[in-house]
Amino acid sequence: MAVQLLEEKLTCAICLGLYQDPVTLPCGHNFCGACIRDWWDRCGKACPECREPFPDGAELRRNVALSGVLEVVHAGPARDPGPDPGPGPAARCPRHGRPMELFCRTEGRCVCSVCTVHECRLHERALLDAERLKRQAQLRASLEVTQQQATQAEGQLLELQKQRSQIQNSACILASWVSGKFSSLLQALEMQHTAALRSIDVAKTRVLAQVRDEEQRLRGHLEAVARHGCRIQELLEQVDEQTFLQESQLLQPPGPLGPLTPLQWDEDQQLGDLKQLLSRLCGLLLEEGGHPGAPAKPVDLGPMEAPGPLAPVPSTVCPLRRKLWQNYRNLTFDPISANRHFYLSRQDQQVKHCRQSQGPGRPGRFELWQVQCTQSFQAGHHYWEDELRDLWQDMVPVGIPVAVL
Repeated sequence: MAVQLLEEKLTCAICLGLYQDPVTLPCGHNFCGACIRDWWDRCGKACPECREPFPDGAELRRNVALSGVLEVVHAGPARDPGPDPGPGPAARCPRHGRPMELFCRTEGRCVCSVCTVHECRLHERALLDAERLKRQAQLRASLEVTQQQATQAEGQLLELQKQRSQIQNSACILASWVSGKFSSLLQALEMQHTAALRSIDVAKTRVLAQVRDEEQRLRGHLEAVARHGCRIQELLEQVDEQTFLQESQLLQPPGPLGPLTPLQWDEDQQLGDLKQLLSRLCGLLLEEGGHPGAPAKPVDLGPMEAPGPLAPVPSTVCPLRRKLWQNYRNLTFDPISANRHFYLSRQDQQVKHCRQSQGPGRPGRFELWQVQCTQSFQAGHHYWEDELRDLWQDMVPVGIPVAVL
């Protein structure tokens, strides 16, 4: 305590540090030689404490006695700074025992006024309240970003749930359509019927598992964002500047959310092998032009003997068409390129012309009544079928307006 009081008596009122080359004014006050000269260059020749003018023509003289006392103080044993004082409004510097009123941005710690003269002289410094205001603004901006991420995650979660419902409905429709087709073939096609349903169920289980994984990822991100927001609120309510500044440096926001993983669900992929099988067994099924949305028509195949090998069924499909089906490709439309009077449905596989525009034109849209497919082919033989209905009614892949690159 005595050493601390002595240092306070030996502190320059200008730089707030121990005297360096001390000088005495005629009024009796002492200052560092460099400090008082710098003060006079900026504010005029007067005592900074009592404002007594310094006589013209007089010279500053070194205070020999005070210099000797300072040499004894500097030569004394080094003080053990002891443990770092705990947090609180009256926290003091462990080196100099003074209140920590400033924050050193270069070293990232709170310092006292004496530290700014010695250790942090050339460092970037700021007042504690100013630094806190700056950090609070940064944390509020980070909180706003995390809230936006939470809103985005909730929107994606709703979209994912909507897609899951659509996939479940689509899987039910596919299963019903497959059941209707195979029921007309009775026991002769029971094995193929079961296999097709199993394939759809496996595909549905796989894609729904992907949906669950995406849900878990989004829910996990929401929890991380919520924890981060709570931590920011706790820091904003922290009254101790030192604890606030130290812990705010360690706070890391959650990583970016990222887009939803595209769901691997394709109706035509589930029905591609089945259509080829039906084309080989019965051409009548292909000539119906049916799809999962249309009711299946019963086909009278006559009496069939089961069990036993299947008898060959005469096919009405021409040989050329059967040959072309070997190179069959499933095409989907690109909604970005669709003319603004086109409306896409059935997983972008059906297009309908509407008299009312779907919205203003944008880059990439066809001005003519055209739509481009998402698939592209560079070499080989490729075959697909188009069905054109009334021009002002529903259209499924129309031949002429389709552009495949």
